[in-house]
Amino acid sequence: MTSAFDPTARTEIQLAGPQDADDLSELIRELAASEGKTALEHLNPDRVESWLRQTPPPFGALLAGPYGARLGYIAFYKVFSLFLGGPVLLVENLYVRPSARGLGLGRLLLRQASSRAVEQGIARVELNVRSDNPETVAFYQRCGFQHPGEDVYRIEGPALMNFTKMESGS
Repeated sequence: MTSAFDPTARTEIQLAGPQDADDLSELIRELAASEGKTALEHLNPDRVESWLRQTPPPFGALLAGPYGARLGYIAFYKVFSLFLGGPVLLVENLYVRPSARGLGLGRLLLRQASSRAVEQGIARVELNVRSDNPETVAFYQRCGFQHPGEDVYRIEGPALMNFTKMESGS
């Protein structure tokens, strides 16, 4: 008898639908809180359900865990790359609850999302990772992801509103 966890034999991975809004919103909130995000009011089951009811939904998500338990998720959506000349699957989030890390769920979720991308003719899967998270960087590198040397810059909230009000040339 072995006590080793075999994620491929006992793990269900399913595409999230409106009926999964409670579980998915809980997982999203856990990830956001772990990253120090505090504005989480919009991450509630009703809002997540409304997103998943749109046709087509603005994102896809897969949920994973043994026998229906929800221990992790991956959320993604398609974007278009002019340089690639085709669609790219952008991974928005990949999260596995701390108690389930090291069991292979993250790799399974990433592999399943990547397989779906390939089936749809998508030639690239892309994601952002915080540079202050070396364990996650190492995980993605072990999965074959490469860092193209680009950094992400963003503007949002009040800074975005102020920027749009600036005079041209400023």
